[in-house]
Amino acid sequence: MGIKGFLLGFMTVTLLLEISTAGLVKKVIRHRRDALSPKQTQENITLPRSDQPVVFNHVYNINVPSTSLCSVDLDAPGDTDLKQKSVPMDMQNSEHMEHTMDGDNQIVFTHRINIPKQACGCNNQLPDIKNILSRLEMLESELSSLREQCSGGTGCCGAQITGEVSTKPFCNGHGNWSTETCSCICEPGWKGPNCTEPECPNDCQDQGRCVDGKCECFEGFGEDDCSSELCMLDCGDYGHCVEGFCLCEDGFIGEDCAQTNCLNNCLGRGRCVEDECVCDEPWTGFDCSELICPNDCYDRGRCVNGTCFCEEGYTGEDCGELTCPSNCNNRGMCVNGQCVCQIGYSEEDCSMLTCPKNCNERGHCFNGKCICDPGYEGKDCSILSCPDNCSNRGQCVNGECVCDVGFQGEGCSELSCANNCQDRGRCVNGKCICNKGYGGEDCSTKTCPKDCMGRGECVDGKCVCFVGFSGKSCGELTCPNDCLDQGRCVNGQCVCHKGFTGEDCSEKTCPKNCLERGYCVDGECVCYEGFTGLDCSMLTCPENCQNQGRCDNGVCVCDEGFLGEDCSEVSPPKELAVEEVSPETVDLSWKNEMRVTEYLITYVPTAVGGLELDMRVPGDQIMTTIKELEPGVEYLISVYAVLNNKKSLPVSARVATHLPEPEGLKFKSVRETSVEVEWDPLDIPFDGWNLIFRNTKEEDGEILNSLGRPETTFEQSGLGPGQEYEVKLEVVKNNKRGPPASQNVVTMIDAPSQVDVRDVTDSTALVTWSQPVAQVHGVSISYGPSSNPADRSVVELSSSDTQYHLGGLSPDTQYEVSLSSRMSEQSSIPVFQSFLTDLDAPKDLQTVELTDESITLEWKNSQAPVENYRIKYGPLSGGEHGELLFPPGPLDTTTAKITGLRPGTEYGMGVTAVNDERESRPTTTNAVTALDAPKDLAVTEVTETTMMLQWKRPLAKLDSFRLVYVSADGHRAEDVLPGSSESRLLRGLTAGMLYTVSIIAERGRRTSLPRTISASTGQHRRKSSRHLNE
Repeated sequence: MGIKGFLLGFMTVTLLLEISTAGLVKKVIRHRRDALSPKQTQENITLPRSDQPVVFNHVYNINVPSTSLCSVDLDAPGDTDLKQKSVPMDMQNSEHMEHTMDGDNQIVFTHRINIPKQACGCNNQLPDIKNILSRLEMLESELSSLREQCSGGTGCCGAQITGEVSTKPFCNGHGNWSTETCSCICEPGWKGPNCTEPECPNDCQDQGRCVDGKCECFEGFGEDDCSSELCMLDCGDYGHCVEGFCLCEDGFIGEDCAQTNCLNNCLGRGRCVEDECVCDEPWTGFDCSELICPNDCYDRGRCVNGTCFCEEGYTGEDCGELTCPSNCNNRGMCVNGQCVCQIGYSEEDCSMLTCPKNCNERGHCFNGKCICDPGYEGKDCSILSCPDNCSNRGQCVNGECVCDVGFQGEGCSELSCANNCQDRGRCVNGKCICNKGYGGEDCSTKTCPKDCMGRGECVDGKCVCFVGFSGKSCGELTCPNDCLDQGRCVNGQCVCHKGFTGEDCSEKTCPKNCLERGYCVDGECVCYEGFTGLDCSMLTCPENCQNQGRCDNGVCVCDEGFLGEDCSEVSPPKELAVEEVSPETVDLSWKNEMRVTEYLITYVPTAVGGLELDMRVPGDQIMTTIKELEPGVEYLISVYAVLNNKKSLPVSARVATHLPEPEGLKFKSVRETSVEVEWDPLDIPFDGWNLIFRNTKEEDGEILNSLGRPETTFEQSGLGPGQEYEVKLEVVKNNKRGPPASQNVVTMIDAPSQVDVRDVTDSTALVTWSQPVAQVHGVSISYGPSSNPADRSVVELSSSDTQYHLGGLSPDTQYEVSLSSRMSEQSSIPVFQSFLTDLDAPKDLQTVELTDESITLEWKNSQAPVENYRIKYGPLSGGEHGELLFPPGPLDTTTAKITGLRPGTEYGMGVTAVNDERESRPTTTNAVTALDAPKDLAVTEVTETTMMLQWKRPLAKLDSFRLVYVSADGHRAEDVLPGSSESRLLRGLTAGMLYTVSIIAERGRRTSLPRTISASTGQHRRKSSRHLNE
């Protein structure tokens, strides 16, 4: 009976739980539920007291038809009311049992829930208990409501018969009611009897709580469904979490994979490789705790916390770069501490121009040489000279010409003007060029604007305009008498009305306007000469043709040789031409179709005071030659036709006789920037010479030199190297130039300039230069030992090269290098430079022996003979540096020992060869001294089973001490102690036993020599004597 009752109760509870999903809440009956307040700080939740249980006693009577199941969807009508059954007063304080009396189908459920008495505080579980109680209340209410619904005779699903329901299951809007199961079928993501509880994925894997549809995972679990076991610590960049534990990568250990096998984890300044720190720049040391300076600042500065503070003259992170003075004044570039100046500048800081004294500001600098302004000469233009030697027309006083009377200008080459042009103009070659408003030979006459435009007379600088003109320059036209209102004024002329004429329309017109052959006076024609009649329509011949022709219709038909309206003129020659001119002759030709008796030819110099001469030529000739003229003189030549002793009008021409062409032009010497010219003297009167140099490749490249009459040589300086010049020599007379004598000359090409040898080592040197000014094909370099001129190497380079690296040189040897330019078969004068190669550094420097306080070095000797070798050394982490001198070894190698060093310290060492005051470049290496052993190891206290050891820590930085003690019977033990330890108590020893104790200092994989002591433990609780053997 008990087993059946248990099974019946289990099935009943299961059925009730299924039915509870219908969402029917009716009634709650609760017994002895009092407020529980374990602590005043807890939540305000109604709970039973800690000393009393909570007891629920309910009886549910459900009538279920024996012949049917719920198969119809239950939708309660909208007006259905759910009636609440009141609770009798006698049920509030005691258990209550209800039984239905409606026949065979009665099922009685008795639901008893006991919550046992609270055994301990539930501080962390109060919200869970509250949730359980709320769910029990909902279950009870749903069962009570179901009982109320099924209290009729139709059972709980009577809707099959009546088609109606008295309740409406809502399923909270998150599911559908199933009549087959009489319960809610919830949508995904929701659960519970009324679909009111959000569902969590996979029920949080029983590793968390579901709150509002989201999992709140228990400690140690994660992900959306709490399926992943988390690591308690972050595994960082060097591990990953596997089942709650960090799986570290090789070389990393610890719960969070943050530790390495290296000391102090390399302080995060390097990486651990095979249990040793490989430090990042610029760190060093066993744990990367020490800052180093790059290249130890090359001994050119001091190292402070890894930063080089360079001495004056050096710069760069490692003080390896040389600075240039004044930054080369922005006139060059700094190369290894030396200024490579731009062209035109020199000195260490490129502050000076290459010309001496800057040409004293009396010329300009060209390729390092002064091209002096006129009036100066010398290498630095410091010597005063007079232009053109005052043209032999004055005296040179302190560089200035004192001109003779009638001459002026810096070189007395200009003619002076009368009255100094009255200070109203400037004098140009003896003639006044007057200022605006003045004229005349000496600018004494005032002029009028635009010369009155030919419409007036100039009187004392003002225009007196002719009739019909006005204005300052008579540029405005007027009409006389305003045309007397008998016409209109157009552009200064009257356009008269019909019937009037004249300038002012004051005259009456004449018939046919007198045919323009006369003028009209008060309506009558006054005919011009040659015309007659009322309208001047009849022609007459003037002067009856002078009886030298006949009149034909008013026109004279003149006899041969005469012309003109009245045949009074002789026919002049035409088209006078100058056929050929020489220094002393002029050939003339002309034309004339008329017969003449002869031709009269006159010629006179155009200069003031010239004598006029003439000559006659028969009338049948139309050409002649004028002889015995003066060279270089301009003549006015006139040709007249003569007939019956009458002269025609002349035909004239201005002709200047030629000056002779100089002879014997040649070049005495030709250099890079100068040419000396020589020519033959001239035995005719003339003023001087024009010597012209013109660069054939430049349009404006002429250099004009005006020379005096007696000179027959001249040296032209300031020319460009390798340039072709056209040289012309002209005779000058009266500012006229004769035909030039011309020759071409090519200056020599210049050698490279600013040659410098720099960056000299024991076997190499860098030769630099500036390109030649001339356009050359290439540069030739010859070099070799100065002691052997026959031993020379020659290198041919292109013209664009400005440096060449010499290699294979011998150390400590004086060399000479020469550079020359080449163009085709032509070569420049070479420029020389000497230099001395450095001592060669020792080679194959290596460490042959190390102790805790010394380092022994060995190297191969330098090729050059040296007096000593200098060793400079110092710790890489900073500190005092040392320096030692050692003589060369007897053979090819030298060995040197450096003592007094600090144990466990990395040193940088450099070895240089020294000879007198010269020193080679260093050969360097690094080495670490050995760790020094602990000092003063002693046994301070001994018992039967213990032994107290003490020691002093070594100077070197340590990681740990390794303590090894061996008993006399062969038992061995070993301890590893921190590097800061200075004592150790050995326990568990054998009484009366002799022990040998050794202690070793360790740093990474490096160890010191052992420090050893022997001592015995005590016997029978008596303090044993100690035997120290170190």
